[in-house]
Amino acid sequence: MALCLFIAAVCKVHAQAAPAMPEDEPAARMAHACLPDGGGFLRARLSGALEAELDWGNEDLECTGAVRPVDGGIRMRFARDGKPGELRLAIVFGIATLREGKSASAVPVNVTIMREGAGEFYSTQGDDKCMLDRVRQEPLVGIPHRNRSYRIVARGFCMEPARAVNGAGAVLLSRFDYAGRVDFETRDDAEDAADDDLVLATDHRPIPYHPTPNP
Repeated sequence: MALCLFIAAVCKVHAQAAPAMPEDEPAARMAHACLPDGGGFLRARLSGALEAELDWGNEDLECTGAVRPVDGGIRMRFARDGKPGELRLAIVFGIATLREGKSASAVPVNVTIMREGAGEFYSTQGDDKCMLDRVRQEPLVGIPHRNRSYRIVARGFCMEPARAVNGAGAVLLSRFDYAGRVDFETRDDAEDAADDDLVLATDHRPIPYHPTPNP
């Protein structure tokens, strides 16, 4: 009788049932997600050389953030693979005046947009063209070795486009909203570059971990 029940469980009658998810699959998915609580996202409207209405959810969204050593500000990077046949798109926000744990409004921000693999890079090359209407920081708990990690939620817009670094063309990020993370114990050592936000956007390696000394 037990054998009959076993055979019935795997027969074609039940083939349409969804297979059980392996226990380690949720953890594997979260390894590729932006925030551990599932709340990461990026929404933005791009026009010009790149036309897109982005609505990126937490899953499969790469988001990283680190301290800029030169000015003490932060740099946030969001990236996601495109549809089959499309190139990976990345957007970097450089915020020079934002400090750890602080919420603020009317914050200038530098924006860099790139299509990985296409050699297309667009940058405002300065923080006088885009603005964060508002930004708030919420401590993230439960992340090992990241007791100075924050969920950062922001909304903003650009008054002028990001222009092509090599060649012609421009992309206007007319509006954007995002929720990502910044680790204030992680330092980004791109301070020697003329445009460090652009350097980070073109560097696909993970942000190096350099603990900052305790004050």
